[in-house]
Amino acid sequence: MIYFLIIYFLIFSFIAWRNLPSAFAILIALLPAYLVRFYIWAFPTTLLEGMIVIIIGTWFIQTGFKQVVKRHRKEIPYQKFPFQNQIILIMLTSIISIFIAPDFYKALGLWRAYFLEPILIFLIFIQVITNKKDFKKILYALGISALAISTFAIYQKITGKFIPEPMWRPEEVRRVTSFYTSPNAVGLFLAPITMIYLGWLKDKGNILSTLWKIFILIISLTVIFFTVSEGTWTGLIVAILVFLFFYLSQKIKNKNCVKKITITAIVLVLLIIILNPFYFNSTQEKFNQVIQSKSAQNRLILWQGSWDFLNKNSKNFVFGAGIFGFPKIQDAFRDPLQIEAHIYPHNIFLNFWLDLGLFGAIAFIWIIFSFLKKSYQLIKKYKSPLVIGLASSMITILVHGLIDVPYFKNDLAVLFWVIVGLLIIKGLLLKEEKLSIKS
Repeated sequence: MIYFLIIYFLIFSFIAWRNLPSAFAILIALLPAYLVRFYIWAFPTTLLEGMIVIIIGTWFIQTGFKQVVKRHRKEIPYQKFPFQNQIILIMLTSIISIFIAPDFYKALGLWRAYFLEPILIFLIFIQVITNKKDFKKILYALGISALAISTFAIYQKITGKFIPEPMWRPEEVRRVTSFYTSPNAVGLFLAPITMIYLGWLKDKGNILSTLWKIFILIISLTVIFFTVSEGTWTGLIVAILVFLFFYLSQKIKNKNCVKKITITAIVLVLLIIILNPFYFNSTQEKFNQVIQSKSAQNRLILWQGSWDFLNKNSKNFVFGAGIFGFPKIQDAFRDPLQIEAHIYPHNIFLNFWLDLGLFGAIAFIWIIFSFLKKSYQLIKKYKSPLVIGLASSMITILVHGLIDVPYFKNDLAVLFWVIVGLLIIKGLLLKEEKLSIKS
């Protein structure tokens, strides 16, 4: 194993030195590689983290050090990076949270994996990916990662093998997990990529590129269906509706017509539900089943326990529990006979509040708001389907995040910042394209 890792990192270092965009593409194609874990002396690390460190080190040697020197000599002016204030706030709150956490070394390791490395990757990413060719390379890499996850999941669906939980193995109730330990993890990874590819599908391309996009969409949606993850389904449905609204808004020139179509569709759906007792009853029955399910009840307990902790005193309210502090505080309200131990409260906003404190949660909301505002501005100005897809991918994260953990995992943290980076880069490419057309 160790010899394989050494050879792989040497090859990856060579690729990164020669062509950093290609190294980024490999990194993104292999996001699930965090599951390959090993130790360097006494320090735990992963294959994904090794690649991240190589990219950061290579960029700093080739470019970063020179930039620091030139800025110190005032040869180049200082320029703000995108979302600078939000990122500074989230870094400050996350650093403070390391010292509040019940386990300093555990918190330090997670801080490195969830905040330091993904944010550094984002800052380098938006400087390295500067043209259409490299941008498409990253989109293809996202598709490759989705294909790898989906292929193994389909094998599980067909055979029932390598599914970690016995209750998910029977054919009549089978749920796929791919390389992960739960079906939800598959949906959390695939749903944002699906929306990006839906937007990319609407961009002009050759026949092979179009077939690739359709193939990734079909296989990803199939696997999302096989997960039986209602959180993923809900997030994806909401995101698709958002995508269709903005996409059709661009296609239909008469804005009043778009509003009328939207209102009419909503009214028709409501009338069908109201006038069809069977549909209404079955929907209500399904809703009651979901609310009364063990999973839903467990989440309600997690949320109530989290809220009680935050409201216990002003210190908890402002600073939270520290990074990875939730496993300790849930012991105060968890009945071991009723609910299994969890490491997160299964709500993205509570998660940030507990781990990074009130101002960390505000920083996260600020980033999301800025991302969606930037998306809307680009959609309005350039009418780009891919930008609509990127915005919709964030919608899946937010909606699914109301009942799950779409950020606090090595691959998902990097994916989140890659999506933010893709929006920034796409905006710059659209601006350059428009200027070249004018000239």
